[in-house]
Amino acid sequence: MIALHLGVLAYFAISISVEDLRIHKIRNRKLLYFLCFLTLLSFLPFGLRVTPMASVQFLGVFVVLHQLSNSIHKLGGIGFGDVKLIAVLAFGYFETGLRSIEIFFVALWIAVMAHICLYLLMYRKYPHRIAMAPDIFFASGLYMYAPIELLLPQ
Repeated sequence: MIALHLGVLAYFAISISVEDLRIHKIRNRKLLYFLCFLTLLSFLPFGLRVTPMASVQFLGVFVVLHQLSNSIHKLGGIGFGDVKLIAVLAFGYFETGLRSIEIFFVALWIAVMAHICLYLLMYRKYPHRIAMAPDIFFASGLYMYAPIELLLPQ
């Protein structure tokens, strides 16, 4: 059963990340398929435990971040496709609460900083635009499997 969960996550992580790297867009259709698969996996015996409230909480926080980042920087900030991807991942894999959002935000910040540093090392210039889907999936892995809460103040 765990292999099925990880297989679905790996398929969508690779598919969405490659498309975001290529065209800087996350298609609604793929997000809808991902959400449907997560919902179906929740109905299986010993299936995925989904948390719709976590999805709503993460969506709310990251919509505000989307609005702030796009109003401050006119060329764009966090894209709305990224916000929707975070909400879908929260539906299937994240816990509810401010602490959970804080842990994911720290993991996302670490992933984005690593992405920017790698870009700087490879191209010797600052990226004007980055595809965040790979960073979001990496941050989700950090959130789920790394003891990142140890880094946060108690």
